[in-house]
Amino acid sequence: MSKGAHPIVAAIGGGLGNQMFQYATARRLAHVNGAELLLYLGKRYGGKPYRVYGLNRFHITGRIATDAEAGGLRRVSRTRRRLAKVLPWVAVPEDAELIREENLRFNEAILSLRERGVKLSGAWQCERYFEDIGDIIRKEFTLREPLDARNREVLARIEAGPSAFFHVRRGDYVTDPVDSKKFGTCPPDYYYEAAQILREKAGSDLQIFVFSDDPAWVREMQIGGAGAGIIDWNSDRPERDLALMRRCQHAVIANSSFSWWGAWLGDGSRERIVIAPRVWLRSRTGYEDIVPKRWLKLG
Repeated sequence: MSKGAHPIVAAIGGGLGNQMFQYATARRLAHVNGAELLLYLGKRYGGKPYRVYGLNRFHITGRIATDAEAGGLRRVSRTRRRLAKVLPWVAVPEDAELIREENLRFNEAILSLRERGVKLSGAWQCERYFEDIGDIIRKEFTLREPLDARNREVLARIEAGPSAFFHVRRGDYVTDPVDSKKFGTCPPDYYYEAAQILREKAGSDLQIFVFSDDPAWVREMQIGGAGAGIIDWNSDRPERDLALMRRCQHAVIANSSFSWWGAWLGDGSRERIVIAPRVWLRSRTGYEDIVPKRWLKLG
């Protein structure tokens, strides 16, 4: 860290996959600037049980930021922001160092931020924000605690290979009216076609492991085939699923940031076939940059 370097502060929110994107982008900026990395949580993890801060389960760098250090990252309600546009006496705090993500496309200007403190607010869902320190990110996203016996047994089967993970994201994509319209889910045919492609390329002895927040649906639809292993016991420790997913030789992901990391973390050490959905988000464009060009798109 450079003496006197201004810190890089990142707003951290959402599920584990989103947190990892936010961390990785800020980590890269801190690395190239020789700066301290601060993570601002605010009040984002006080209520919803499926939104838990999870970066502390990894070997991450940096520390939690205080409200004072976060400055303009402190949340302002949407109502207040709307009022500020029409009522001049309603103030919204501004921060000259704050950079908000304007849209979902990759913003190359983020890479050239140098020699000044920056506060980041956004999703930053593109590997190009941090691919030049990919080895560092993959190393830091390893578990602080060793896997338990049940997960170690699955890991041994995965490493016996050839193996692939399928990730099926449902949850609020199905149950929440807003999210179901916005995101949508990958249909069974997507996974059936992906399985056929992988078996043709990797061999008929390919062992498939399925990770999902809806294992009952996975069993009903026979995702991965009759012999697939369904990993359904890490719901409260999703980082353990990631530790298994990254060790699979190949990957079939859903339109999920958690899926994405399961595939990307294993990209660094060997040739890997990754199959991703062609349509990432139903209701919005701009997600074209999230899926690396080397991955195969279906659907």
